Amino acid sequence: MVSKRTEDVVRRATQLYEEKLRENLEKTNMNDFVAIEPDSGEYFFGKTLSEAIQASRSAHPDRLAFAMRVGHSAAVQIGVLN
Repeated sequence: MVSKRTEDVVRRATQLYEEKLRENLEKTNMNDFVAIEPDSGEYFFGKTLSEAIQASRSAHPDRLAFAMRVGHSAAVQIGVLN
């Protein structure tokens, strides 16, 4: 079960992405990973999911961030799509 705090972070980070970041990031950082820290509005890139999360944790070690892959509906894919 996901905590209410985590649900809130996901909701706010997704809202930031949709309303303020999507258009620009999909032009400049397509397929990169981004970790969005919704309290500050800051976001951090990485070529891997781990890099994006680590960059966010380095800047805000006491805060949660939501990570996603720019231009995709999921951060990672498991298995093969037909």
